[in-house]
Amino acid sequence: MSAIFGIVDFEGHLIKDEWVASMQADLAHRGPDGQGLYREESVVLGHMLLQVTPESVYDSSPYEEDGFVITANARLDEREAIMDKLGIEGSDRDKITDPLLLLRSFRKYGKDFVKDIYGDFAFAIWNKEKRELFCARDQIGVKPFLYCFRDGRFVFSTELKAIARLEFVKASPDNEYLRNQVLYLFNKPGETNWKNIYRLDAAHYLCLGKKTTRLEKYWALKYRRRSDQVMAESCALELKMILTKAVSDRMRTGGKIGVPLSGGLDSGSIACLAAREMDRTGKKIYTASTILDPKERSPDETDESEYIHSILAAETNIVPAFIPHTNLSFIDSVFSRFSRYYALFSSYNYVDEALFSEFHSKGIRRILHGYVGDQTASNSTVRPLVHLFFRGRFRTFMKLTWLIQKKSGLSMFIVLKKEFLLPLTPPCLLSAWERLRGRERIKNGTKALNLPLNLGLRDYRRLNKLMRKFHKTFYRYKLNPDKKVWPDENNYFREDWDCGSSYYGVEITYPLADRRVLEFLMTVPEECFKADGLDRGLIRMAMKDILPEPVRMRKGKGYYSPGYYHIIKKDLPQLSKLIEFEAEDLDARCGLFNISKIRNSLNDLINSKSVCSFTPHDWTIIEVSMWLLFNKWNNYRSLNTGRDA
Repeated sequence: MSAIFGIVDFEGHLIKDEWVASMQADLAHRGPDGQGLYREESVVLGHMLLQVTPESVYDSSPYEEDGFVITANARLDEREAIMDKLGIEGSDRDKITDPLLLLRSFRKYGKDFVKDIYGDFAFAIWNKEKRELFCARDQIGVKPFLYCFRDGRFVFSTELKAIARLEFVKASPDNEYLRNQVLYLFNKPGETNWKNIYRLDAAHYLCLGKKTTRLEKYWALKYRRRSDQVMAESCALELKMILTKAVSDRMRTGGKIGVPLSGGLDSGSIACLAAREMDRTGKKIYTASTILDPKERSPDETDESEYIHSILAAETNIVPAFIPHTNLSFIDSVFSRFSRYYALFSSYNYVDEALFSEFHSKGIRRILHGYVGDQTASNSTVRPLVHLFFRGRFRTFMKLTWLIQKKSGLSMFIVLKKEFLLPLTPPCLLSAWERLRGRERIKNGTKALNLPLNLGLRDYRRLNKLMRKFHKTFYRYKLNPDKKVWPDENNYFREDWDCGSSYYGVEITYPLADRRVLEFLMTVPEECFKADGLDRGLIRMAMKDILPEPVRMRKGKGYYSPGYYHIIKKDLPQLSKLIEFEAEDLDARCGLFNISKIRNSLNDLINSKSVCSFTPHDWTIIEVSMWLLFNKWNNYRSLNTGRDA
């Protein structure tokens, strides 16, 4: 949760004191344990410190050694191997900090050293002699790195706000990006909510000088399947060992450990592995869970409490906390949240904030989150029958089909349709089939979404083309073994998640997105992802004797936010009221939003008799409404000379 920031003027102009003060103020919440600054006339590098790891108490970033200066937001794995390579011995091994390890590795091996570093990091190194800046972000993209480069001046930060509020950046919302975001379309790499502000994407480095700029990708996953003789049991055992190591490495802290526990395979695996690791030292871990309020529970909703309690019964050194869904609000303090993130945040943001607040109240500084597990360790995205067929492994194809049919109890035709034919069928053919049956696939066009936007014919066609391109890309991922686990063109970690936790003094780590986990999964034979013929079969097998059986073998999973429908619907009247505008305000926005259509759609939702779920169209209306509020917030901010709402 530490932060970095900096300004480098390659034309040699003076860095104004007010710019530095502004960035320090905007990032102050990330530096409760110290702030550091390196300064020249045209160069400033800054650091905000949150002490989490044992050696971080010795951190005095930014560091300067032999003409190089580094500021880094880093949590490194495999520290022992790095120190061995650098020849660090004795008591120094217990005190040397992660930023200093990065700097010395850079000095010894050059820029390519980053591809051999494991962990979460974002850093910048200034070469005083050559007047060059080297910036890099970790392979998975956990640690944020935002930047703006214009008129010879480069500014970077961990958070958007610290950059967007600088006068020379001239930031304004990028409504095309925001539109794509609310439609769940992948945006172009490097783009953010703001024009002129960009994201250094995962596994990329950026080299900058007065006359040179070089952006390169330094690492990528490559599928390299092992021999056909590898058994699912051996793969599961190896996965268990790697996950245990990934969890253990993230527990290197002198303080308490927290785990958001939902009762699913991902969070349950992390909680059980962490609890057993702590139990060896007689310590406890702390969990927080959002649950359905027993007094206001709908019979149509999945109750996760029974799964959570089965984990708590198995691991007695877990200290739980429960947050009933009736205590949560979707819309409360929405403008204050915009002022923190300077971004359009997730619709489930209110859940995360409630969990972060709970952990903060217990003095917890690091949490282990199960996010992206359904793409990685507990993979539900791979359809192995497709890969087996195109690799000509027909015997394994038939054997796995039979095993899936036996375990599921479905007919062979249904199994082949679900696991082979549908994933293989291009989206355009699926749409044509749905139209023949008198149904429209909501995913594949703006007409079906009934967008509450003012779109001309040209914009309408461009957006439809973009949506079709997205679905074609997603289709190709299904068929490409290299993309089966981690389509690294996607930005899985958005800035608002990291920023949100920082306001509660909490650092998030993601054991299931560990680079070692991903590299291992890219060697696993396709059929192992359906071990025992089960969805998420590999992690189910790996977690035998770790997870309680009701959790390990559960079939379904509740929503990320229990009772989300009631939480959001309760706040829809307030949302509708917030988007009411005076006449001149409406005129200013009529070229972008169809205000009347948004209001009518929200009223339809408010009066809906649905029991417990929103349709994709409903979600689009809610997301567009939030986008509208983001623009309203920014307009207020601009009219008040940059002050936040």
